[in-house]
Amino acid sequence: MIIALTVRQFALFEHVELELNKGTTVFTGETGAGKSILVDALSAAFGARANADWVRHGADRAEIIIELDSSDSRLKQILKENDIDDEDFTVIRRVITPEGRSRAWINGTPTSAGILKQFGDICLDLHGQHEHQALLQPHFQKQIIDSRLNSKTKVELQTAFSELSAINKRLKNLNSSRDDAQEQEAWMREESERLLRLDIEENLEDTLVAETEAAHHIEQMQLAAATSIGLLDEAEINIRAMLSQASHLVDGVAAHHPALQEASDLLAQMETLAGETVPYLQAVLDGQWDEESQAQAEDRLAELRAAKRRHHTDEIGLLALLQTWEDKLSALDTASWDEDELRAKQSECMLKYQQLAKSLHEQRIKAASVLIDALRPFLNQLGLANMQLKADIITQEDMHAWQADGLDDITLLAAANLGEPFKRLADTASGGELSRLVLALKGCGALEHEPDTAVFDEVDVGIGGETAWCVGELLKSMGKDRQVFVVSHLPQVASCADHQIAIEKHNVDGRTRTQLQPLDAESRHKEIARMLGGANTESLHHAKQMLSRGQGGSH
Repeated sequence: MIIALTVRQFALFEHVELELNKGTTVFTGETGAGKSILVDALSAAFGARANADWVRHGADRAEIIIELDSSDSRLKQILKENDIDDEDFTVIRRVITPEGRSRAWINGTPTSAGILKQFGDICLDLHGQHEHQALLQPHFQKQIIDSRLNSKTKVELQTAFSELSAINKRLKNLNSSRDDAQEQEAWMREESERLLRLDIEENLEDTLVAETEAAHHIEQMQLAAATSIGLLDEAEINIRAMLSQASHLVDGVAAHHPALQEASDLLAQMETLAGETVPYLQAVLDGQWDEESQAQAEDRLAELRAAKRRHHTDEIGLLALLQTWEDKLSALDTASWDEDELRAKQSECMLKYQQLAKSLHEQRIKAASVLIDALRPFLNQLGLANMQLKADIITQEDMHAWQADGLDDITLLAAANLGEPFKRLADTASGGELSRLVLALKGCGALEHEPDTAVFDEVDVGIGGETAWCVGELLKSMGKDRQVFVVSHLPQVASCADHQIAIEKHNVDGRTRTQLQPLDAESRHKEIARMLGGANTESLHHAKQMLSRGQGGSH
């Protein structure tokens, strides 16, 4: 709710300060006094595009300050998301320069017009101007119809749509993956076979390098092994024999000196190691070395190195690639089974979705009929007796048009008179008619979750008499749940409002200035008398009667 409004150097407003209340407040004044400027100021505060003409001639800037009750959790969330202090009251300030540039602050923190618009979506509902009419939007028209439906069907439909979307996504991914795999299938199978033949293991290249190097030095290795065996074990005078003799001599006297005991132990170890060395040397002599095995090792090494270059990885990476290709080829083999299962689930879910969508379609047709019947008496009272309404509810057959809320496109159509063709509201209804249609919707309880403050301009265009009383009473009724501002020239509407503010234009020092003056009971009598044609005895008496009726709500 807007608690206070301050406007400086804005069009004809030089300096205006207002405290605003709950309920319905009517703004009245002579034609040209500046009633529409008030609507512009509110729009500017909530992020409307800056207009250089808003700056009062000769001023260096226009300024609008609005103080809001910020108890709404949605406002608190916006403040939190934008790191703006959350205080007891939220203060919006916007400054506009003669060049059309603007700056804005919320609770002293610089902010953007986009953030102001977010506040406006929650706080302010401007009626009577086509560009601000949510009623003209198809999604809002659908909401009006759907607000009268059984929510269970919509929830079930949304669940079915989510399940169907998930299945469609899985099928798309499956087909995409399968298509990719099929394109690469021959290559993957061929490459897998090449790598499998290599029998890859970690550090295989090092092993093969050692193997091929050994093959190139076989004669030297065998000569070294044979000579070493002779020295260690087979020569007439060999190392193992000499070690044995030395060990025997030392063991005989080791008990007489600690150093000899240590020497004895070491000699025993040396003798053992020499004995263990001989089998290794013998293995070199016994090994089968031929050109074929050498060539195989060299070929395997060359293929391994080529594979590592092709795939820019090492042995571990090649093993990982093998596993990946095996998984893809396996998935390719089972893809048809997976697709069959998903297709069956898709068909089942589509059928369920279509059944629920058909049920919702039928419910919408009934709800639209009930709504239009409920609107009829309100339209008659609001001077729209000739306006005919209908809801055009068309089911979309194209699967790509399916939505979480069903298959229906809903458009409210209107005909100015019985028997004339129906057209979209935007092509048929004037701003005042749209505002009165909103009032009718409000009167029959069709609108929900509206912004906290509603501003009605043009709502009383082209009406009078009892219709004007009906408009005033409906606006007063709306003020019980919301803060309602009404710009009006009708005394009936003014008489029904909870509060009245006069918009007065004066000439001071050769300049036109507009002031906003809250009215007390006596001042309201005079202002309503002026609206009736003049502040004379008869009009004052009539004004008193009208205020009595408006505040009492009786006919």
